[in-house]
Amino acid sequence: MQSETETNPPPIGLAASASMFGAFSILLWLTVMAAIPWLRDTFGISPIIGWYISGTAFVLIPMLIYGCLMTWRELPNRSLGSLKKRARLSAMNRGDVIWAIGGTFAIATATAAILALARYLDPNFRPSPWFLLEPPGWHASVFAAWIPLFVSNILGEELCWRGYLLPRQEAGFGRIAWLPNGIFWCLFHWSFGWPIMVTLLPITLLLPWIVQQRQNTSVGIVIHGVFNAAGFIAVVSGAGT
Repeated sequence: MQSETETNPPPIGLAASASMFGAFSILLWLTVMAAIPWLRDTFGISPIIGWYISGTAFVLIPMLIYGCLMTWRELPNRSLGSLKKRARLSAMNRGDVIWAIGGTFAIATATAAILALARYLDPNFRPSPWFLLEPPGWHASVFAAWIPLFVSNILGEELCWRGYLLPRQEAGFGRIAWLPNGIFWCLFHWSFGWPIMVTLLPITLLLPWIVQQRQNTSVGIVIHGVFNAAGFIAVVSGAGT
């Protein structure tokens, strides 16, 4: 009975899924609209550093804590081993590595195609929110501020959206659970603007599908980490703008 409870979490529907994504999207909106400008105007902190600080503190760490606590709450026998099993945090085998590499290539290819098409249709298309429009260059302070955001972003989103929520969505929606997970994940970024949401479509749809296929959140962590690192390089170098 204990094993069944740990591996078969209670189902969750569309309304509850939307509420969960919606609550954190409001925190993200408040961060973009209020916290970053406040840090800039009050302390002279550049918008990109303000994002790294406030995004980490007000959105991503709360998301990480929430995902872990909600997963922990479901366990009948609470231990780190049970938590990892429920969150599907498994060591990656050869098949997982192949899927991670193939998924990364597919997402990169689809993202590049979307960017190319978007810029062909609109040469002014910019897949960056306003607070990332001024490339800061390669500075140690920028890198140091980014590291906490990188860690909390990857772990927060993957442990919450994939580790905690996706198994519950699978219990409710079955084989198509990746689709509401991915759509809501894309909509979660609405405060960044529609160009970002369009650009994120490949990763927000393909990554949940891959994680569901492999039943391993670690695959999502690896793919997500690669793309966030690539995004950071694009931002600091100015390629993203």
